[in-house]
Amino acid sequence: MTEATENKTFLEMTRDRWSVRRFTDQQISAEHMDRILEAGRNAPSACNYQPQRILVLQSDEAIATVRGVTGWAFNAPTVLLVCSDLTESWKNPDGCDSAEVDATIALDHMMMEAWECGVGSTWVRGFDERVMRKAFNVPDTWKIVALMPMGYPSEQARPSRWHFKRKSNEDLYRFL
Repeated sequence: MTEATENKTFLEMTRDRWSVRRFTDQQISAEHMDRILEAGRNAPSACNYQPQRILVLQSDEAIATVRGVTGWAFNAPTVLLVCSDLTESWKNPDGCDSAEVDATIALDHMMMEAWECGVGSTWVRGFDERVMRKAFNVPDTWKIVALMPMGYPSEQARPSRWHFKRKSNEDLYRFL
């Protein structure tokens, strides 16, 4: 993450952003944290019900707990535990629940705002939901969606070798 994100278009940021898995010990500034969380609050959700619920894990105890539950928290000084309240999510008449999608959209917005702030992050689902729920006393009515370890990238942080490999438009899109 050597290039400044200033004056970059959103499309450029989506292309340049990569999953950071090595962080400095420096805690995310209050200003940056506020901006990141505001991006999640501003994310669209079905019927604007905003069911996303985010646990901001920053205390030494919370970070030790999350690292005890998964090896995928890396050395991040902050980890967001991204959930969705199933009692507040929109339900389609066919039974489809928007909860997980809505939380995922909020996570993506926070991830992009983090990058804009110079904060690296990655998306993680490598944990046992039952263990995570118990560790953080997550209500049964919340769906745990993902973790977002985040912090300022260390000088050793590099994108994975797979990051810049992209499928062709023909593989991804079909115009009808």
